[in-house]
Amino acid sequence: MTDEVLCASIHQQNVLVVDDVTTSGSTLNEILRTLRILNEDKAITVFSLIGHKDLMADAV
Repeated sequence: MTDEVLCASIHQQNVLVVDDVTTSGSTLNEILRTLRILNEDKAITVFSLIGHKDLMADAV
């Protein structure tokens, strides 16, 4: 799947991001930055199995 096809498939869709372990938050921040460009007004929900509580405040 090309980047263009992937971007078109999630453009203006609600998205659920599942991360197994969130440590520094840098990967999630980059994913959220990109998804906000593609999904300006749609819901982006993040689910992490293990992570630091204080990291999520920065991502909102």
